[in-house]
Amino acid sequence: VLLNKVVLEYIPKYGKELADEVRKWGEWIKREAEKELAEFYPKDPDGATPIAYLWARTIQCEGPDCGAEVPLIRSLWLSKKAKRSAALQLAPKLKAKRVDFQIIVKQPDGWVDQANPNIKIKDPKFDGVVKGGSATCPCCGYTTPVARVREQLRTRRGGAQDARLMCVVTTREGQLGRIYRPPTSQDEEAARSAAKALVRMQSSHVADLSPVPDEPLSAKGTLGFRVQNYGVLHWGDIYSPRQALTLATIARLVRNAGILTRKDSGDQQGGVVQALLGLSLIRLIGRVNSLCWWRPQADQEKVEVSFSGKTVP
Repeated sequence: VLLNKVVLEYIPKYGKELADEVRKWGEWIKREAEKELAEFYPKDPDGATPIAYLWARTIQCEGPDCGAEVPLIRSLWLSKKAKRSAALQLAPKLKAKRVDFQIIVKQPDGWVDQANPNIKIKDPKFDGVVKGGSATCPCCGYTTPVARVREQLRTRRGGAQDARLMCVVTTREGQLGRIYRPPTSQDEEAARSAAKALVRMQSSHVADLSPVPDEPLSAKGTLGFRVQNYGVLHWGDIYSPRQALTLATIARLVRNAGILTRKDSGDQQGGVVQALLGLSLIRLIGRVNSLCWWRPQADQEKVEVSFSGKTVP
């Protein structure tokens, strides 16, 4: 209904002036959001800009005498192109009971370690540990069945809150393509700081509606929703803490922009501008949630939307 009103009513009524107002206030929101959120998305020391953080939910292996942390990842591909391919490789650490990640790249004579191209990678693996919902431990080989994977994640509201950072995707001015690098302590500290900032935001919030949506999801089995099997029971469970902080901040700025534009343009046109900014936020939410996935074979590798159609599969 809102989209039809925009096309059939608002645009014919306000024309170019509406587009100019949306652009103006959209730029204002962008500037203000960058000021508030910059510390949680730091640039790399060499000036590269992180554009995506690739995380994996984890479970604890239930194999005899194992208990290793298992990252739930289905595919290890980062970039799947004829002339520029990159992937992760799993590096089990048996004594530490965890799995580390190595980034490999394809060269004309085969695959090599990105950090040290002199190290050749023979028979690289591109399948992850998850198949049919079950997870096979890279440390001991035991397969935790899907029922137990779900049960472990149910106790942690889906596992987005304590997921494992695997890789950071960056771009650099003047350089084509994506750059893949291992996470650093700075990356992890930025995510922890964002989680603390979210707690402060929620504790100081006094409005009726929560800054992070706490309404329950639709009943399991309706609208294609199946995420409840993994403990994702409320809308806020879909987001990692930093994602929730970012979206709540932008939502507040959209509301503030609506207040300011009403002073400039009147209640009716100001409300229309705020509605269109809200639609822009909806587009952003599709790629800023913990159910997104990385598309390695796109023209330009990217985060793919999780809300395909009207479902949360």
